[in-house]
Amino acid sequence: MEVGWGLTNDWYRFDGTTLQWSPVASLPTSPRQYCSAFTGQQQSNTYGYLFGGLDANGPLNELWRYDPTSDSWSQMASLPGEPRYAAVAFYQGYIVTGLFDDGTATNELWKYDPNNDTWQQLTSMTGLGRHRACGLSYAGLMVVGGADSAYTALDDCWNYNTLTDSWTACASLPQGRYGAMCGFVTYDWILQGGATDTSTIVDSGFSYNLLTWQPLVDPDPGGTRRGGVLVEASGPGTGIWHTYLGLGISNSLVRKKDWYMAFGAFGISEQTFGELALHPNPGSTTFTLQLPDALHRSQLLVQDLTGRTVVNAPLVSPTVDASDWPGGSYLVEVIAPDGRRFRGRWVKL
Repeated sequence: MEVGWGLTNDWYRFDGTTLQWSPVASLPTSPRQYCSAFTGQQQSNTYGYLFGGLDANGPLNELWRYDPTSDSWSQMASLPGEPRYAAVAFYQGYIVTGLFDDGTATNELWKYDPNNDTWQQLTSMTGLGRHRACGLSYAGLMVVGGADSAYTALDDCWNYNTLTDSWTACASLPQGRYGAMCGFVTYDWILQGGATDTSTIVDSGFSYNLLTWQPLVDPDPGGTRRGGVLVEASGPGTGIWHTYLGLGISNSLVRKKDWYMAFGAFGISEQTFGELALHPNPGSTTFTLQLPDALHRSQLLVQDLTGRTVVNAPLVSPTVDASDWPGGSYLVEVIAPDGRRFRGRWVKL
């Protein structure tokens, strides 16, 4: 058991509207740590899933599903592979890497099917087995950094194509990191904090722009942090999303419970953008821009997460037709004639 940590099965929910925490149903099984979590859709319902982890008896291969509507947990089919912890999990049930009971780090990739409650093993990640890596859903599924079996911090990056079941290399980090936080902050993908070795936890990070990683200007607002959480979720205001970060452990091995809401991209960009609210968000066929004024003769620019332009046309209506767009996340920008620029993020289900 690591200093500063304990096994728990209690759960809390953060409300992005009230900015308050509240308890939810505890996991009805043994307390555990180093689990991996993802969300998944089953028919028209969205659930939270908790995979693997480490309890008092060792690594686990269990999968539990949380239903936010009934505030209840259900046990689902366990992974038919070796139990593991400190793996990376992605939306819709992709589980990759992790640490086995004998201390071996794996590069296995598995996919859970929520509709059939079954597992399928896919092509293993290229490169070393690892644990405590970081995951980004960016033009595929990206696995960044992590630690090998000897807890050496890794700097390589691998991208998984879900359509071809294949891996390709992406730009390496300037410095190896494990236990870092990864996510989307305003309009950039970032990696923040983590450890560079077994005795050094940092507060610095990097942003990713398809080709290279660039240092972030601003450090973690809460100081050094490993094993923290960085997540994007709906926030105060209709159709507005914010990024939150916190928790984890500090360089002095103090357990943290701080929680921050990001309003900017940690000093990544000097360009100033107004906030653009879109609703409904997430949505399925259309969304409406909540504009500060009529913004006549404005330009609408929409890009997917690979940087591909989906729309670049005059803005003729505040309601945008997205019925023929693939599901995923989109950056939406409105450029006014007077030079003002407004940006927001919209998710198509």
